[in-house]
Amino acid sequence: MKKEFNHFPLYEFSGTEREIGRQYGEECKEMIKNSVSYWAESLTMVTGKTLADFIAAIKPFDAPLKDNCPDFYEEIVGIAEGSGLGFDEVLFINTAFELDVGFPVFLAGCTSFACSGATTVDGKTLVGQNVDWGPGVDGIILRVKPQNGPAYLTFTLAGSPALMGINENGLSLFANLLVSPVVKTAVPMLATVHKALQQKNVPDQIRAISQTPRSMALNYLFAGKDGEIIDIESTPDKCGMLLPDRDILTHANHFTKSYLEPEDLADQTAFPDTFLRQYRLKELMEAKRGELSVEVMMELLQDHRGYPDSICRHCDTGSPRFEWFETLASLIAVPGDGRMYATANPCLNPYKLYTL
Repeated sequence: MKKEFNHFPLYEFSGTEREIGRQYGEECKEMIKNSVSYWAESLTMVTGKTLADFIAAIKPFDAPLKDNCPDFYEEIVGIAEGSGLGFDEVLFINTAFELDVGFPVFLAGCTSFACSGATTVDGKTLVGQNVDWGPGVDGIILRVKPQNGPAYLTFTLAGSPALMGINENGLSLFANLLVSPVVKTAVPMLATVHKALQQKNVPDQIRAISQTPRSMALNYLFAGKDGEIIDIESTPDKCGMLLPDRDILTHANHFTKSYLEPEDLADQTAFPDTFLRQYRLKELMEAKRGELSVEVMMELLQDHRGYPDSICRHCDTGSPRFEWFETLASLIAVPGDGRMYATANPCLNPYKLYTL
């Protein structure tokens, strides 16, 4: 039986990046403070280090962030001003992924998809993912209208400007953690996501990733309203491009490009299931080729093969505490229509429509 839950809160901000940040900080200050506590406690659980240690570790990211992504930098300055937190605390929650992989802890996993053309019931592009995360963090939806640049709709963690979503140019961006031992002092991953989400076309999204000094490995899935789909497996030093197989593409938390596989630690972490999740979602989508729709994808993203380490993921409380993951958010977007559907634990809760 489905049960209603309080869907992700929606906030709308507009103006300059600094103004957007201030509005964000004022509206979401308690959740942002919770994000600081969540990340500090999660990282401390495994490393034994303190928040002061983490803040000292992220300070070198300040300069490359300011130099390469000034819009993102201005927004987190505004978030600090609006929330009453220190800038270093806001920078911490926006570079915590780098600390997570650097220590390492691995606090998140995901299974993503895109399809278009003859695979979908109406020919429209569909894209999205299940976002697997440790319990206790606040997910929110932001509708943002910058003074310069396209409006965008994003699912993100409180205190971060963007994580994944769609923009008014009919573009989308979804992302999966890749586990590589290399972390560099460069542009934090969340800033590259924010940058890519504000582009005019898919080639510019690719440039936003490939031409930005990257700090860590991540998988970026781009899909546009005209049917274009491309996936980028990235490390701080390399990028590997994947194209869809007959207009269907799925991805999880491992490298598939042969020249990147030597850097992959997925089978040594909490994610050996990544190989099965990617294959399973592709198998399910192929079985519905020509019939894929938002409603069909809602059903497929509930799949429990391999439970609890399934596409619809649930906490395995018999594993170490830092390996407790569940599907925090299930997202399905129709970028050409400016629509995104979201829920948590899709096997238990209905989706809600959010629009640009």
